[in-house]
Amino acid sequence: MSKTKAPPAKQAILEVLKVEPQASVAQIAVSAGVGRSTAGKLLAQLASDGEVRRTKGGRGDGNRRLPDLWSLARRQPAANDADAKPATAGKPSGNADRLKPGQLEPLVLAYLQENADSGPHGPTAVAKALERSSGAVGNCLVRLARNKRVNEVSARPRRYSLAA
Repeated sequence: MSKTKAPPAKQAILEVLKVEPQASVAQIAVSAGVGRSTAGKLLAQLASDGEVRRTKGGRGDGNRRLPDLWSLARRQPAANDADAKPATAGKPSGNADRLKPGQLEPLVLAYLQENADSGPHGPTAVAKALERSSGAVGNCLVRLARNKRVNEVSARPRRYSLAA
């Protein structure tokens, strides 16, 4: 097998995605004639290579989880724009949006300052607004309360406001 050509299963998956703009792992596996687990593993490899992209399925009626959908990544020619990158849905991949230790506290404090008139706020509401983990935000609020930078207004449900 030559190194320039993709393995037959990978090639079959790419061919299916050329015909079907968005498909689930199960649909791709059936159409490509490969096992579902094989399709899932190969799609993950193709996604890390930037050849396909994954769109989270979300929730449907009755709060049932919908399958993630896969599609070919649209590549923009680099000749036209030096900064051209493949189009991706959602957040940047990798650790680009991951905060370093201590970087969450200023974000939480800034949110509490900007929204002081609509408070007190719970960890979940703050986390949703900041698009961060509710557990991390909850832990941060506990630390800030311990350091007297915020006040814990109520214990159940936990609500916090900015310290005066």
